[in-house]
Amino acid sequence: MNQPARVELEFLQGGGAMGERIRAYDWARHPLGPPEQWPGALRMALSLCLNSSFPTAIYWGEELHILYNDAWSVIPAEKHPAILGMPAREGWSDIWDIVGPQFQRVLHTGEGLALYEQMLPMVRGGRPGETWWNYSFTAIRHADHRIGGVFNQGHEITHVMLARREREDELRRWREYFRQAPAAVALLRGPRHVFEFTNDAYLRLVGGRDVTGLEVAKALPEVSEQGFVRLLDSVYVSGAPYVGTGVPVKLRQGSGEGGEDRLVDFVYEPVRDQAGRVDGVFVLATDVTDRARAEHALRLANWQLGEERARLAAMIEAEKRSQQALRRFNETLEAHVKQRTAELSQALDKEAAVATRLRATFDTDLIFQGYLDPDGMVLDANPASLAAIGCALGDVVGREFSETLWFSATPGLAEIVRDAVRQARAGQTVRLEREANLPGGRQLFRFIIRPVFDARGQVVGLVPEALPLGSLRPEAD
Repeated sequence: MNQPARVELEFLQGGGAMGERIRAYDWARHPLGPPEQWPGALRMALSLCLNSSFPTAIYWGEELHILYNDAWSVIPAEKHPAILGMPAREGWSDIWDIVGPQFQRVLHTGEGLALYEQMLPMVRGGRPGETWWNYSFTAIRHADHRIGGVFNQGHEITHVMLARREREDELRRWREYFRQAPAAVALLRGPRHVFEFTNDAYLRLVGGRDVTGLEVAKALPEVSEQGFVRLLDSVYVSGAPYVGTGVPVKLRQGSGEGGEDRLVDFVYEPVRDQAGRVDGVFVLATDVTDRARAEHALRLANWQLGEERARLAAMIEAEKRSQQALRRFNETLEAHVKQRTAELSQALDKEAAVATRLRATFDTDLIFQGYLDPDGMVLDANPASLAAIGCALGDVVGREFSETLWFSATPGLAEIVRDAVRQARAGQTVRLEREANLPGGRQLFRFIIRPVFDARGQVVGLVPEALPLGSLRPEAD
């Protein structure tokens, strides 16, 4: 007498903990009714679900009642196991505004959906938070092709998305640090050495030419003619870095003909992908033309000093009475030479340390600088700008830029700044000159807000800069 019932419920066999839970559930009191009465389409889908190692759920009937397997049970977090048999609208009330229309689309059209990197603001631990998913919805059809429910598979990728976001933020920060570095920096990709990134110092070195996205041979044809592209080819193929010291190079400035003779120290460092293959070259260059001229002048001075010593030595025997004075003079000259040599050595040491200073933030007392998020909220400011309003960094971070003490004491200036922020957020660089009332007095500023773009061309931040043009005094009555 029991054998037919067992046969009817064979589709519920297996499935681990969830299989046991579904078999023990009081379905007679549930809208779906006892499993013996469940339609064939639901039985087949649930059998697939329970015996799958991939997170799988079934939403059945008009109310989309939820059935799922062990792998899926971690997805609803603390809602498990109470979510079993619950209508989807109730079980997923926190994200129904997103997934509800997706369910309806599948139910009405019968077409499946596959979604990737979908953000769902799920409530977990009593608090809503961002969660990210790859998942699919597939219509489950009866034998007569009517749609009876939705077959759902997917997995969470929140950790992947957060890690990607962190890497992108880190990359933006380092790009900004490199952009402000005093040494010339460029990143070349591929065997054709295409410019992927250049900082301001590098653009100044090559005469302000826009080289991004171009091959070195096309962007800087004069360096190709001088053999530098062959050096890049060698580094790319061999994987061995190349260091050049005091190398002469003729660089064209702007679009003019000819070129300007410069001396540079440079490093070509191979860049490798995750598999260890060379896929680019990192370029670090320092224009040492002025240093070389100083070294030449020092060598000339040393030669002249040597000649002077020889002349003085010849005069000692003939002019013994002036021997003591000449000795003092010679000692003074030697001290001068040692001092100048020590100063040059210190300058050379500083130049040699440029590579290690690329990871530092470069502050300046000449201009006011800051960093805003795309909505105009202050994220950072340099010491010079903070000193001008007598504030610490914590006093301005998180505040709207236009509402800070830099502008709030000047009638109408806050609205001008808000408009400049809106233009910069739209991708424009805004330049203007305005007077501002600061705690130290009234000053005229040249003011710039420029957008910072990511690799997709989206604005990810704003950089405000202000150059003081001088204090303004009230005119005499």
